[in-house]
Amino acid sequence: MRTRFRLALVAAPLTALLGMFAGPASSGEAATAAVPAGPTSAVAYQIGIAHAGYSADTSIAAPLSQKWSVSFSGGVSYPLIVGNKVFVTVADSGGSGTELYALNKNTGKTIWSQPVAGVYNWSNATYDAGQVFVVDDYDQVLGFNAATGALNWSAQLQNPGFFDSPPTASNGVVYVSGSGLLYAVSETDGSVLWKQQVENGDESSPALNASSVFVSYACGLVYSFDRTTGAEQWFSDSSCEGGGGRTPVVSGGKVYARDNTVGNKLLNATTGALLGTFQADPAPAFDGKTGLFLYDGTLTASSGSATVWSFTGDGGLDTAPIAVGNTVYVGSSSGELYGLNVANGAVVWSTNVGSAIQKPDEQNGNKPLTGLGAGRGLLVVPAGDTLVAYGD
Repeated sequence: MRTRFRLALVAAPLTALLGMFAGPASSGEAATAAVPAGPTSAVAYQIGIAHAGYSADTSIAAPLSQKWSVSFSGGVSYPLIVGNKVFVTVADSGGSGTELYALNKNTGKTIWSQPVAGVYNWSNATYDAGQVFVVDDYDQVLGFNAATGALNWSAQLQNPGFFDSPPTASNGVVYVSGSGLLYAVSETDGSVLWKQQVENGDESSPALNASSVFVSYACGLVYSFDRTTGAEQWFSDSSCEGGGGRTPVVSGGKVYARDNTVGNKLLNATTGALLGTFQADPAPAFDGKTGLFLYDGTLTASSGSATVWSFTGDGGLDTAPIAVGNTVYVGSSSGELYGLNVANGAVVWSTNVGSAIQKPDEQNGNKPLTGLGAGRGLLVVPAGDTLVAYGD
């Protein structure tokens, strides 16, 4: 088992957020707030390529009902939801490696599955242009035909290496972080388009905006590279370095980078300038001008430097939040799943999925990374060995 021990996070005040959004939203905006532009499919960790945890799929409207539930033999990853399929990776509880599944979006039945090799029970996936791309801990990238499950190609990046970061794919390129390197790999054949060295870099799923790719590693070492050429655009340094990292989030021209050692950084996405700090354990989510941060078991909605509302649920909130339209969803270790109005924090729906909804473990590559997903009319929740789907 690969395990790292990290220093405890030095809490940074939420009021140190500088210029994050425009003015605060009022509770009266709940019924009339426009749905921001965004994806309606889930193609990466935290739904989109920026990892901002937002879906603009207005067909997912609370209250929801359970559509299906599927049990597996091992832990289940965050879902990709594209077309008529839900894709997940599942740990092989009886051995090493994982399995990639394509499930029918309407019934949960398996359409196809493919084994993914590995020393450990880790792999994770991303989607783009008709292919599902999987990174395994053998340091391989695998490109599968999303319709049939056929393996189109495989590419060995580095051997021996250390890869346990979810990939991110967009516009013909798969971005992969691991073993102190950031790779840009062709979606056509797996050839390496460019690579850049980063400080001890792993455990950071690359986050994308229109021009840049961002990665964030231990001790608050954050990089921006040109998506096309790989040229370094900026580097946010610190006084230390170490193994590991956490996935950054890009929203509103800013990069949200989390670290347990030096604290969380809020950076200008264009220049890398430090704008402030913020409090969040898992990745934050963003719904228009509202930021949604889970810290120490409390979900907080913020606009600018103002706290709009906070929510503690049953005391066990632990997932990275996601926002769907004007509703934010968050899960608890008790198995309780909550949907709250983004504008005022009112609970509009809740249910128990039947087993613990586990927090995302970004520090150890021993099982697929977990997380909520939404798109194509479904809210999909991994809960241990079970995957549960909800819809209207």
